[in-house]
Amino acid sequence: MTEDQQFDNNLILLALTRFADIGPRLMNALLQRYGDPGNILHADRTSLSAIEGMTPELVERITGSDAFLEDAARYRADLKQRDIAIHTRLDDDFPPLLFELNDPPPLLYVRGRLPDRTRKSVAIVGAEEATNQGIELTVTMGRRSAEAGVEVVSSLRRGIDAAAHVGAKAGEGDSFAILSGGFDHIDLTEQMPLAIDIARTGGVLSEYSPDTEPDADTYRTCNRILVGLVQAVVVTEVYKDSLTTMDLLSFCNETGKLTFILIDPRNGALADKDSLSETARCGAIPMVGLDKINDILDALV
Repeated sequence: MTEDQQFDNNLILLALTRFADIGPRLMNALLQRYGDPGNILHADRTSLSAIEGMTPELVERITGSDAFLEDAARYRADLKQRDIAIHTRLDDDFPPLLFELNDPPPLLYVRGRLPDRTRKSVAIVGAEEATNQGIELTVTMGRRSAEAGVEVVSSLRRGIDAAAHVGAKAGEGDSFAILSGGFDHIDLTEQMPLAIDIARTGGVLSEYSPDTEPDADTYRTCNRILVGLVQAVVVTEVYKDSLTTMDLLSFCNETGKLTFILIDPRNGALADKDSLSETARCGAIPMVGLDKINDILDALV
């Protein structure tokens, strides 16, 4: 590829994100200031230095990022060979709800497809160490959502989140899984069969490049994207040691996301006292009875 060849804006965004390591919050500020990635690539140092949070090191990485364009082109081609597509915030099909975040992701790595921007969506989440009652309740919620034409979003974590996808499948609907790291770190035994099934009609999404190992920070990012993609979040089972779910509830509270805890009166709330209090503190609305599922779905706007 010669120097005089034109690089598309999506490729420039990939180079800035993947190779110059520009994070979502700074990328958002850059795009607001310069309009498109091509302008960022040619911004002068004085202008860049005036942006809040900018450091001399970041200025150097941004002004030198044209050196990464050929690497980015090869990287994108390699991912295409692996059936991993890159969708950026510049694309028409990029999920519009993500722009309500303070730091929308610059791009998403996707197997399958993105959620349909014309359809409603709900996140169904909860404890990894789930009970049979919690699994049954979650499958019912996922199935009823799918039957109503609502797309289901969750993680690939075991327990409640995995059951949400099973429920969507039972309702002959589509679901979407948000990864806590890169595609190379999907668990081959528990997660991979489910991920393959989801990607047939829905999608598996990650903000992180395939080689990224999950850690505490990426788990929170997974929650941020998961919450950002949907109109509402439904918790079916949660306990004080369900740290990932509790973190997600805190994020719901921070962003004002509509949140429910679904309760089957036959079993009572599938939560301990401390976690039930925390869900209330985070603004989760108790919905008692399976008939309330329709009320939840009607609340999606």
